[in-house]
Amino acid sequence: MKHAVASARMRQILGERNGAAAIEFAILAPIVFALVFSIFEAGWIMTQSIMLDRAVSRTSRALQINGAKLTYAQFKAAVCSEAIILSDCVKSIRVEFTPISSATDFPTNATPCVDRSLAIDPVTTYTAGQPSQIIFTRACYVVNPLIPGLGMGLSFPKDATGGIRLTSSFAFVNEPI
Repeated sequence: MKHAVASARMRQILGERNGAAAIEFAILAPIVFALVFSIFEAGWIMTQSIMLDRAVSRTSRALQINGAKLTYAQFKAAVCSEAIILSDCVKSIRVEFTPISSATDFPTNATPCVDRSLAIDPVTTYTAGQPSQIIFTRACYVVNPLIPGLGMGLSFPKDATGGIRLTSSFAFVNEPI
């Protein structure tokens, strides 16, 4: 008798459909939200990368055409003023200029980035070069992922502070005087 009552109660519980939608939502909502936030973060990182590329190329092009001799700080400030969406740009970007004399002079190592765990920013190679000389410009901007433990934030290599490195390169020839 007890067994029959327990079996009938079990069939009644298993046949119940109240709350089924809530369980489906609880299972699927995190997956959908993770996908949506990952897409948003991918777009934001891509936008910042494009703005960095644009800023480096426009500033380098202006330097090439105008023949102006900018200091490291002036060039960095000019790149940051072009890349208007890069937050805390001056502190998070490092720029490098390398004059090229032959095909073997192109830098082969990784683009140097700001180490945000240090209070100082060491000097990088910054030589404006001579007239008619090829100059290779590299910039690295360190940005925090929007959602570090999800989607795109998990897939990018990060530095010691959890920042993602966005890099840009541009080569140009100094105009002759």
